[in-house]
Amino acid sequence: MNECEKSRKVRRGRRAGTIRSRAAVALAVLCLFGAACSEDPSSGAPEREPAGGEAVVRLTIAPPRPSLPQMRAAEDLDEAESRVGTVRVLVFEQEGGRYLYRNMAEGEQVRFSGSATRFEVRLPGTPNPVKLALVCNYGDAFERYAPAAGSDEATVRERIGRSFSGLTGDLPMYGEIPLPSGLRADAENRFDVRLLRAVARVDVTKALDAGSRPFRIGEVYVYRPNDKIRIVPDDMGSAESPRVTAPSVFAGAQKSADPVKVTAAEPDPASVAGICLPESAAESDPAAQLSEATCIVVGGYYDGQERLSYYRIDFDPGIDGHPFGQVLRNYKYVFRIRKVLGEGWSDPDTAATSRATSIAVETEAWEDFTTEMYFEGDNYLGVSARSVSLGYVAGKMARVDVQASVPYSVRWLDASGVPTGGEASQTGEVLENGSFSVAIGRDAGAGETLSYLSFSALADNRTDRDVTARLRVTGGRWTFDIAVTQGNPSQFRTRIVRVLSVQEIGDLGTNTPTSASGLPMRRILDNAKNFSPGGTVVIGGFSFSEASRAEMQATGTGSAADKEIFRSMQATIGAQDVIYLTYNTPISNELAQVVLAWLRAAPGRVLIVGTDTDTSNAQLRQYLTSDGTWKYYYRNNLGGQFRRAARTDANARFFTMPFGTVAENAPVVRADDYAAYCSDYPSRVTPLVVSDVSGQGGTLIVGVNGTDRIVYLGDASLHQYNRLSSQANADGTVTTDFDRLMANLWAWIVERVCGAG
Repeated sequence: MNECEKSRKVRRGRRAGTIRSRAAVALAVLCLFGAACSEDPSSGAPEREPAGGEAVVRLTIAPPRPSLPQMRAAEDLDEAESRVGTVRVLVFEQEGGRYLYRNMAEGEQVRFSGSATRFEVRLPGTPNPVKLALVCNYGDAFERYAPAAGSDEATVRERIGRSFSGLTGDLPMYGEIPLPSGLRADAENRFDVRLLRAVARVDVTKALDAGSRPFRIGEVYVYRPNDKIRIVPDDMGSAESPRVTAPSVFAGAQKSADPVKVTAAEPDPASVAGICLPESAAESDPAAQLSEATCIVVGGYYDGQERLSYYRIDFDPGIDGHPFGQVLRNYKYVFRIRKVLGEGWSDPDTAATSRATSIAVETEAWEDFTTEMYFEGDNYLGVSARSVSLGYVAGKMARVDVQASVPYSVRWLDASGVPTGGEASQTGEVLENGSFSVAIGRDAGAGETLSYLSFSALADNRTDRDVTARLRVTGGRWTFDIAVTQGNPSQFRTRIVRVLSVQEIGDLGTNTPTSASGLPMRRILDNAKNFSPGGTVVIGGFSFSEASRAEMQATGTGSAADKEIFRSMQATIGAQDVIYLTYNTPISNELAQVVLAWLRAAPGRVLIVGTDTDTSNAQLRQYLTSDGTWKYYYRNNLGGQFRRAARTDANARFFTMPFGTVAENAPVVRADDYAAYCSDYPSRVTPLVVSDVSGQGGTLIVGVNGTDRIVYLGDASLHQYNRLSSQANADGTVTTDFDRLMANLWAWIVERVCGAG
């Protein structure tokens, strides 16, 4: 059992827990593991006086604190993930505008008290600017490398690395202290320091949806981790608030030939957690993504079987700045298994070199300590982030967690930094400033010191500039500001959205649709006034491809030729942003599972499902029964046309933005004599077009499951001339209510693909 695993069982009580932080894109997700806390050392060991010309430096390191406070109590801190057992301090002295290595010293009297690590080190005094670099739990790093005096700082930093083979012992960490006034031998030298762990952590948890088959986790593998850990990163931001945005991989590191294996400690665990691994660089080449990228393989028992099936899970959260295969230090990657849709591979090695299929996983990266925490005696106030970034679409939200032992309040500031408007201090209170809203909330079961601030954008920002504001947090003797930014769509000017449709009625084709019924919608998408770098929806454009009905029937268990087509379709599906399964797509059961796994593997993917006849996408729809049963009607059953659904909070943007307002009850003509309706859909499916028959206003023909990113289209030819306008058919100009509705729907699709919606 490695040290990260052991840490799940080694717990120490603490007064103050920490908090969860979510990213928004920008992920937000940048995970610091260390926080500083100023307090005097308390130890039975006497403090030694320095010798002549020698400076004694006494340092305090507060322990890294866990995330997810609503799930883990404050006393559940992980001692083994926080402990500093050994530390060396390297001194870099400024000379000629550069920092050069001078010497190092071992930390003495290292004392881990349960609330902080304290130690001291003896260093030569100097009036020149210096930087103290703390290399903690360094293992064999200095057996392999002895820095030479006078070496350039960058050279020394990149060559400090320790071996990785599953990692046992305390976790390597790094921190630094810049001292622009030098290090004086005749002065008190007490400092606090914040550390970054040099490894990432992986938790695999199980939270199966109702539609999943039964599954038990048996074992977890890490394939192709680097065999060395670089302890010192290239760039850690500031010493006061260290964090990384790119991996620092040891120059001599190789991908480990043997995977790290962790066996579940119980027959049916809820999770296998605390697996540590070094940083890894991203892989952009499709072939390398299969064969070279670091990945996770989960072995489990599918649907009550007695033999293990193996499923690949990739480091691919679909968040800007976090490309495929990248693993960052200080991140805790939580892979949450939501659905298992079929048997996996028969052995882990095959799974590790094949595309992820048959398993749906949510990926989250959690920040592991309170970014800003302030202490005074027994009181404290901390927030998980001092800045918040929201997408450009109205309703985008972000969260900042708050941990406070004192009452606090929030208030917006104007452009000059002067408080404006009201003040909120109670759970449920909401403040608006014209651009943003903020609400104070508390998770169910959270301790009284744990709450959060929920930020939301009030309107679309379709300009070429960000919208900014500041929120002031005041509690006890502390006051600090949180910067709030709503992005703009200009970042997507070069983004190409890849769309695959099937050659059938309503398809979007490649250069032109195979069927004329898809032509009006295609021309709306191709019109530069609508979707382009200078269009209503800012986007680089679309790349259209199509598959034949025969290709969509391929299986992985047929003839050699059929298997080859199946593998080709797997690769094609994996490259898409949007998949449109058009009218009467006879998809095979195996490819249906591939499509669903593709959809659930990343948040920037959207599936459009045609449901015109009883055979339309039948193999796929069997896995979507929780979204309601679709029934197929002839014209005489439910009338000759449809209309816009009643407006709700869930569908309002489809009827208003960004291509304009769709009139209430706007009529839509039926395409032909047959259509599919659904009247038993759950609340997460939002109706856009419904039956025009009296009493059937809740029977949808077009709807959206925004949570799962699925669009349901119940009449295959709705795109065609006389449904969309003749102007749309001619050149893609949006003129009618239904033009606007379909253009708004595709705007939502694009924004979901880009992470803005």
